[in-house]
Amino acid sequence: MRNSFIKSILVPLTALGLAAFFAQACSGGDNTNSGGSGSTACVPGQTAACVCAGGGEGVQVCNVSGNAFGPCDCGGGGGMGGAGGGAPTCVPGGGSTAPVCGNGNVDPGEECDDGNCVPDDSCTDKCKLPFCGDKIVQAGEDCDDGQNEVGDVCPDDCQLDGGTDAPVDPCEGKLIFSDFTAAPQAAQWSFMGSLGYEAGTKMCQAIGAAGVCDYLQLKEVLDNPAAHPADVTKMLTKVPAGGMITVWVNRSTVETVGGVASQPGAGATCNNWTYITNHIGDGEYLTLNNTAGALSGTFTLDADTVFSGDPGDGHAQPGLDCGGVTRYIPCCFPVCAPQ
Repeated sequence: MRNSFIKSILVPLTALGLAAFFAQACSGGDNTNSGGSGSTACVPGQTAACVCAGGGEGVQVCNVSGNAFGPCDCGGGGGMGGAGGGAPTCVPGGGSTAPVCGNGNVDPGEECDDGNCVPDDSCTDKCKLPFCGDKIVQAGEDCDDGQNEVGDVCPDDCQLDGGTDAPVDPCEGKLIFSDFTAAPQAAQWSFMGSLGYEAGTKMCQAIGAAGVCDYLQLKEVLDNPAAHPADVTKMLTKVPAGGMITVWVNRSTVETVGGVASQPGAGATCNNWTYITNHIGDGEYLTLNNTAGALSGTFTLDADTVFSGDPGDGHAQPGLDCGGVTRYIPCCFPVCAPQ
């Protein structure tokens, strides 16, 4: 009970700044990421917020050498901030006189502006009206991959059931897996001004998915590959032939780990993907292998998912690093459930 109470206080506070505090306060190679444009050390593939011309916010990516962040991507087209096209990075704050998306005024080049940066409402975070093909899964859509993929797996009407009426099994034939993020991500997820799980959701929505895959969605594909050939095929295109990749796991169910019932918890998701150090939280992950065109996967789960925020609590486990590693974030379509 005491740990739960402490967690309830620390988790929201961490999202606002404790991650940065511990990154500065703790020694070790996994605490050198300041996440700003002035960083001299970072995790390859790590994303961080940055300032664009005019005061807007963009995103930058740590280079492969891990010694510097790349240029600030302000969403002008094709980059991580450009999903859906149109206006540059959204900056909420109604009433601004600057012609930026998010100021509540329909400025030149904008189709709408509702004063917020929510991507999947009636006006996208690019100040464009939503449509099937904008790579944002909107209400009423099952998927949205932009209609420009080779071997397109999302129908042109963004409906995965093909328009059939009342199928006996509403989950039959529906896709689960959408894609992985373009680059592996550090355990402290950041994207377009958001931190943690919310940032992961936005990253996935930017590539046409509904959000971050749940553990059970990934497990379903791996346990029943014959029932999900399209999902397996798409995963295989992302795993090098004869090679492997690792993927962050977001678990919401109780699983047996090491003979004990392991509850889902922030201690298994690097404090809801806001921590980048190894001394407090753990990060569950999936290893995917491509062996002669056959997909296989192994989950590495945490038997002790407690997160108290106390560096000396002993709950962090070796082999489940939050710091010093990067893994892909898996993105999925909406969870299929009977209507």
